[in-house]
Amino acid sequence: MRKSVLWLCLAVSLLAVATPLVAQNPHYNPGPVWRVTYVHIKTGMADQYWNDISQNFRPIYDEYKKIGWIVDYKFYTNPVLEHPDDWDIAIAIEYRNWGAMDEIAEKATTIVEKHYGSHEAMVDAAKKRAEYSTAVRSSLAREVTLK
Repeated sequence: MRKSVLWLCLAVSLLAVATPLVAQNPHYNPGPVWRVTYVHIKTGMADQYWNDISQNFRPIYDEYKKIGWIVDYKFYTNPVLEHPDDWDIAIAIEYRNWGAMDEIAEKATTIVEKHYGSHEAMVDAAKKRAEYSTAVRSSLAREVTLK
């Protein structure tokens, strides 16, 4: 009985050590996580979209960055559309890791509602945004550094 308990303890110990070793990749080191949202701007609505970005997106995400919830954010434009409803703008938000991304979802509402003045104003702004832009897709990517 005593031997089997020792073997069980040894097996559990090996599994505890082996799991992190298996999780490491011999080719790269994991880095930050990026959420990239691709947006189609409806014809003739670019000024409204960029004004919304300047007045609403920028101050909110600058606050997130100041607090340390995000590392950075960037915008990209698509110079070659593959079809009429293809994305025009990509918004990339950099998080330290997966956990930081999870944390912001719980905390962000307070800052967003403060920026807009109320929950209703925030919802109204989202409805208005839908009049001049459409989210094409959103993706997650983990940045890696080669070893």
